[in-house]
Amino acid sequence: MPTSPSRPARRVRPPRRTGPSRPVRLTFGASLAAALAFLSACSTVPTGGNPFTARGPAAKDPLSQPYVRILAAPPKPNGEPIDIVNGFLAAAAGFDDPQRTVARQYLTEEARRTWDPTDAVVIYGQPKSPGQVVEETQAHITMKALKLGALDADGHYVPTDASSGGELTEEFKLTKVGGQWRISAAPPGLLLSDDDFKRAYRAYDLYFPAFDQKVLVTDQVQVPIDPEQGLAKSLVQRMLLGPTTPIRDAVVPAFGHDVDVNDVTVEDDTVVVDFTYGIVDSARVTSQRMALSAQLSWTLKPLTESRSIEVRVNGEQFPGGPFVIDPRAYASFDPNVVTASSDALFLRQGKPYLVDKDNDQPLDRGAEPARQFTALAVGKGLSTLALLDKTGAVWVPGEAPGSPWQRWMQAAGLTAPSWDRYDQLWSVAKLGPRRSQVLRARDATGAERVPAPALESSDVKAFRVSRDGARVAVIADDGGGDRVLVGSIDRSRPEIKNVRPLVPTDEGQEILDIAWRDAGTLLVLTQSASDRELATWSVTRGSRSDTPKAAARIVTITAAPEPAPVFAGTSDGEVLMWDPQKRKWTSVERNGATTPKYPLG
Repeated sequence: MPTSPSRPARRVRPPRRTGPSRPVRLTFGASLAAALAFLSACSTVPTGGNPFTARGPAAKDPLSQPYVRILAAPPKPNGEPIDIVNGFLAAAAGFDDPQRTVARQYLTEEARRTWDPTDAVVIYGQPKSPGQVVEETQAHITMKALKLGALDADGHYVPTDASSGGELTEEFKLTKVGGQWRISAAPPGLLLSDDDFKRAYRAYDLYFPAFDQKVLVTDQVQVPIDPEQGLAKSLVQRMLLGPTTPIRDAVVPAFGHDVDVNDVTVEDDTVVVDFTYGIVDSARVTSQRMALSAQLSWTLKPLTESRSIEVRVNGEQFPGGPFVIDPRAYASFDPNVVTASSDALFLRQGKPYLVDKDNDQPLDRGAEPARQFTALAVGKGLSTLALLDKTGAVWVPGEAPGSPWQRWMQAAGLTAPSWDRYDQLWSVAKLGPRRSQVLRARDATGAERVPAPALESSDVKAFRVSRDGARVAVIADDGGGDRVLVGSIDRSRPEIKNVRPLVPTDEGQEILDIAWRDAGTLLVLTQSASDRELATWSVTRGSRSDTPKAAARIVTITAAPEPAPVFAGTSDGEVLMWDPQKRKWTSVERNGATTPKYPLG
């Protein structure tokens, strides 16, 4: 019988094991062959040293990854003010020196006390020639560059809103100390070039249980490289801190607040994650233990692949027997909910059809009402439908074959309906000019109003719930033009919260439709004066992630996880499919075909 691990007063590193299964620490690399990068004076701010790819003994372990390392250089004797600013920026970007001890050598004694590298992280590109004012004992350097984005307090990358101009202007004041130029006032936090940022951080998906703890929700963060402890431990540590603000109200915790990670190692084909004692309390309830196991296995999936994961407590076996996680057992927690093999439906003369060239018969959904339907929503299966008619009513077929359809919603100006994975139906009603109301229906007893403060003073054209049921994507116009907003659903209230822009307003641009590709990706169909195009946007990164596709004649779109094809409806009654090899649209349905839709699309 294993002994029950004692509850520690503080975090304890587990003892090293001996024998043939000696653990291998999961690191980016070990001791490196790197060169000292000296920065020379130049006409632009900033510059960096030469990067070196680092590999060490742990590189033979498939979970280790190479990383690029630059060793910071101290100030050069008799350096000019521009040299000192360049050297400070490069030294501050060095992740091998988390306390920025070398960077602080560029500062005056007072500036060392006040400058805090953790205050902010700003990422820039395209530096411009700096402004310089140099006097006998004082100097002033103005750095100008294109601001690309910033990391918020959660480690979530927030791109700069293109409509704001995106220019970064930062001031450095310098004074002479003992005959040497030193920075007396520096901008707060870290200023990282795009290259420095890519060297110092890695984007990884974290996963958190959805409201019912049966599906996971994706949350991408930037994880700083720490060569001493390795990526796997850094990922688990960041996961234990909880989700970022945009989805905080849409997920529930599986790990308790008193859980910390001691270490992550590999023994043979098993990844060993050693936690503090708090993990025992978190895993007592079966449903909680399953959610916890799914969250850990999916978060470590890019590193562990098919390896099993063993949870230990302060270096000892989990109380009551080994706690081993087989990642394959948690495939059902997939945030995408549907697979790439899902079928799509479309409307023809108001009736639902399967997108299938070999089948030209409408789906038999019982005694449907004599209505002209204009929009379609598909739930988790093809049998769960919702159709919007021209009068503003949303109809749902009865569950039993041949049973009458039921009216779930009725309101003016309803957007196309959207199912969520809880079998709840969503839409937005138009109450007046720039007045909207989010509605949710669970059955035919009627729809309830859901507060959405950020949307209620806008004209809402489309409202789509993500397949994991945690996020919403919205086309809205608050008077400044169309834009795409992304928010989360707090199901404990319920309420639409944490709404933020994804696709900003652009003069002359109309946003025609949106569709979820997967849990973190949205397709956006836009039209400008010159053309119509379809682009892919990362919801978790907040940026466009591919080259737009030409989309002439297209008015509606639908998508499922790759490699499922993207379908589009045209203005003249045709359904098209995007062919990625030929990079063009091909016709798959004609004769009045409209509004293609994947399940939960």
